[in-house]
Amino acid sequence: MNEAGYFKAWKAEVNKHKVLAGPKELAMIGGKLCLNVNPSFIFIAGYQAAIRATFTELDSATEVKNHNWLAYAASEDRSEGERKPGVTIEDDCLYGVKTWVAASQFVEALILKVGRGPSAKYVTVNASDSKISLFHKPTPRFLPELSQGEAEFNGASFSTLSDLSRVPMFADCEPYYIYVALLSALSNYHAASDTSAASTQLAEKASQLLKQHDGSVEQLAQLDRAVQHLLASPEFEASDLTSQWGSDARLFSMYSKGVQTRHGEPDA
Repeated sequence: MNEAGYFKAWKAEVNKHKVLAGPKELAMIGGKLCLNVNPSFIFIAGYQAAIRATFTELDSATEVKNHNWLAYAASEDRSEGERKPGVTIEDDCLYGVKTWVAASQFVEALILKVGRGPSAKYVTVNASDSKISLFHKPTPRFLPELSQGEAEFNGASFSTLSDLSRVPMFADCEPYYIYVALLSALSNYHAASDTSAASTQLAEKASQLLKQHDGSVEQLAQLDRAVQHLLASPEFEASDLTSQWGSDARLFSMYSKGVQTRHGEPDA
């Protein structure tokens, strides 16, 4: 399955649910669709849930009601030499460039951070706006099956978000829901691969972890430790997923140090 196929499958499956219980259910649905546990699609499944868990004001927005793919674009050019201009607001329109847009070929709406520090604004834009140009980067080394690009704004209209209370939580929401999507995929992996004892045990352990964590990021440190332990287990090693993932395997470990620094128990 490529990104286009996953996008189509995700939209079809999610649209079967008129009302979702919350971001955790969304991440689980997206993870379950990843029959081969592809890290690129595990990322986008968790990412969609994390954006919704962070920007809860979007619950009533058309973009969320229609289950559009969203991207949170905060990054701007920090390279040496002449830089691409960051995004600014002039005459109530957006101008400038955001340098990283996830799922750039399929994203339907974007949330932008405009400015820096406490005075930063957060706005939403329709990706189909004619005043927005999306440029897709060459196949990246990390998560290569996920399109990644830049967005250039040349007078695009926007809507301003007012509830920013959970914006600082995005750093926790992203790994939390990626882990949820991963566990959902692993809980279903044996059905799509084989029924060996190790595969079945891996699925059972993943399912148990999903039940133990209720969708609250307050449990993130515990969930992180549990996921890292599961990925080091004999059952997981028997799945041969690590060799299939290659360098993409770091998706499931790269958040761990930060998570434990922020939320882990101090050394005795």
